[in-house]
Amino acid sequence: MFGNGLARELAGAPDVQVRAMVRDRSKFTAEAPNIEVVEGDMDRPESLVEPMQGVTNVFLAAPISDQIGPRYKNVVEAAKNSGQPHIAAIHGAVNHKGDALEETFDAGIEALKSSGLPWTLISPTSVMETTLTKTSATAPLGCMLSMTGDGKNALVANRDVAIATRVVVTGSGHDGKDYRITGPQLLDMEQICAAISKQVGRTITYYDLPEDEFAAMMQKNTEIKDPVVLEQMVIMHLRAWKEGRAEVITDTFSELTGQAGTTLEAWLETNHQLFDAKPSIGQRATGALLHGKYAKYAKR
Repeated sequence: MFGNGLARELAGAPDVQVRAMVRDRSKFTAEAPNIEVVEGDMDRPESLVEPMQGVTNVFLAAPISDQIGPRYKNVVEAAKNSGQPHIAAIHGAVNHKGDALEETFDAGIEALKSSGLPWTLISPTSVMETTLTKTSATAPLGCMLSMTGDGKNALVANRDVAIATRVVVTGSGHDGKDYRITGPQLLDMEQICAAISKQVGRTITYYDLPEDEFAAMMQKNTEIKDPVVLEQMVIMHLRAWKEGRAEVITDTFSELTGQAGTTLEAWLETNHQLFDAKPSIGQRATGALLHGKYAKYAKR
């Protein structure tokens, strides 16, 4: 997600040559004359040698998993062996202290900071594309299900993260900085549902489930069956949100780019198709069942 976003921002730039390292070429969508696509795998250090040759800036992002620390370390070592490139690495603005991946993620970041290489951290809050796309599946049913309580989050658009990262990797003066990139609005899920309801012209009710019920619902109705993976990919992030550990808002994006951050309303205007689908007869029936089952958890 972050890599594709940055590549799209750099596509066609006349003074920038991009080498995009991917495991699966079919998932890379930013093609342009100035982008060279090469294959590599952060789990296989030997595959990182060739992609790293001759680069001056490295953008480092890895999928959330218990392997994120070793993957960051592998890229840092490959960079050290190829010269002294600057590394801009994705970290995070949400406080995950005590969560499942804190130790491994911190180990990867520490490896970067102690490497002797110039580095910058790009630390976004929760990203609209992942947070809202996951919840959009139930929008035709007239509801959204989560477990974030009254917690607030300054959701950030992926393109804003990419624009800020572009400034970092093509500019100077960013060494040793940790840029916390947030959206311009602190919102809870009830407010988010209200904004979506206004966009689609029908009421989307937010149901705030207890953590155990939400986890059971996710395991039953999504492809994530492993409770460990569910904890790492979903639950720990929503728990942090509920506990107020995601309540971070900064002006960093505007200060870096000179642009205003993307509001939720503007993002919905661009991505309304995620929520526009009119419910079928079957979906209306399913929605009625969900509304009945979770009525006691309704927030609006």
